[in-house]
Amino acid sequence: MLWKKYLLVGAIVILAGCSTAEPTPSLVDPTTFVTYVHPSGVFTLNLPPNWVVNDASNDYAINVEFSPPDASNPLIGIYVVSLAGIVGPQPTPVAPGAPTPVPPLPDLGGLATAYERTLYASGGDSFQESARELMPDGSLRVKFFLSSNGKIAQHNDFVQVIGPYFVAMRTRLPDDSAQFRTVSRVINTMTINPLSDWSSIIKTEDARPQDAVGFSSLNAWVGSNGGFEIAGQVINNSPAGLDFVRIQAELYDAENQLLAERDDFVSSDGLLPGQYAPFLLVFADGMPPGTVRYDLHASARYEGLTAQSFYGPENFEVTTQSGVDGSGLLILKGAVTNLGKATTSLVKVIVTVFDDQQRIIATDTTLVDRQQLAPGQTANYSVTFAELGGTPNGFIVSAQGVVGQ
Repeated sequence: MLWKKYLLVGAIVILAGCSTAEPTPSLVDPTTFVTYVHPSGVFTLNLPPNWVVNDASNDYAINVEFSPPDASNPLIGIYVVSLAGIVGPQPTPVAPGAPTPVPPLPDLGGLATAYERTLYASGGDSFQESARELMPDGSLRVKFFLSSNGKIAQHNDFVQVIGPYFVAMRTRLPDDSAQFRTVSRVINTMTINPLSDWSSIIKTEDARPQDAVGFSSLNAWVGSNGGFEIAGQVINNSPAGLDFVRIQAELYDAENQLLAERDDFVSSDGLLPGQYAPFLLVFADGMPPGTVRYDLHASARYEGLTAQSFYGPENFEVTTQSGVDGSGLLILKGAVTNLGKATTSLVKVIVTVFDDQQRIIATDTTLVDRQQLAPGQTANYSVTFAELGGTPNGFIVSAQGVVGQ
């Protein structure tokens, strides 16, 4: 299977809401290229004959890097694993108005997030995703920045599911225009053989350590009032429950000078291993002049007293209806039923709205209309979103409460 990919080159300013025209890649003469065939037979790639190949593949993943002569870092990498070896995808949002959600298979957005955690987010470099774009061939282009030793490099990775494989083409955008043209040509020569006999061994745990709190579904926009908003969700990567999960966002200029910072807690009072929770941070005064990127940090503690009173989402059944009012505002409303064995109070509903690229465009919480819910009792809720950071395509709604208080 042949991919058709296009790199995106532009200024480092990625948060100001402006767009940069995407140039048509200038092709280089491919007649001198040689074809690299991976020993597994999974992929081939045409590249200049003097490029250096570093094959770091193992039984778990194919991982090959390609570099120009004397380059300090590779420009292209191919990463392939069997689908069964990927960390499970994040929860799939419910399509508005759909009575019975049917999650798409596979969830490319969730697979891309797991891939980021494995290859980048848990490494020593500072990783910051800036955008995701669905390509015409069905692949997902993930644009991000890696900061190491004060230097920032722009990357475009293309991820796709082909047959039994999750395939990622890793590309670092070179500053040299000739190298950029070469990379643009090379990435369009890769072929994938979905009928290859190779398959990766499924790991029982990740090959490299993860942060206890990970990030996904990140998005940022400027609201109608001029405030700069950063939304996303966290995942508990640790083997134990977490509470008091706090997010801090920092805005930087091109010289890595800190311009502003904000912090807040996530919406959920507790997170079991593998669970997600949304957050929204607002810089009410907008972005300071010169802002080019943001960094996110998370802190938490392993569950203490909160665990004794936390009444989690597994104890509730939530029904939801979506609609738009006369002013064009999105409204989500429904009912919450206590399926657990305890009487709970302060029951709150957490609503997260996604766009078609699984990015969060709004999140809010509200209390149900009853102070307490005994086992089997039902209460109602309603959430109205005055503004969204994009076009809604799905949502997730969960409930939680407290007991013994």
